[in-house]
Amino acid sequence: MKSLFVLTAMTLGLATTSAVADEACAWAGGAYSFNDHGIYGDFTVNADCTEMVWSRLSDGSETSALTRSKQGWKGELDKADFELLENGHSLRLTGNGGVMRSSKAKRTN
Repeated sequence: MKSLFVLTAMTLGLATTSAVADEACAWAGGAYSFNDHGIYGDFTVNADCTEMVWSRLSDGSETSALTRSKQGWKGELDKADFELLENGHSLRLTGNGGVMRSSKAKRTN
């Protein structure tokens, strides 16, 4: 009986740890540099992964809310939609014309 209780407690503990790990955001609190085929800029992600600020020298800053998606965190900018993938360096950009690109951002902090 005692071993059954210990096994149940361990199983519940592992399930809880796994759920918390799934919600962790590798982008949180980071500053990043991005340059891919004419799209470039720097961006930061706040500590709880709810907001991104994109900066381009020619256009100034633009802020976007981030929402959890199946594969990361999504947001919208004036000229493109984006998804920051869970690995903390890959992202997908979809331009207004519907063309999607996969790329990588470099963490600068």
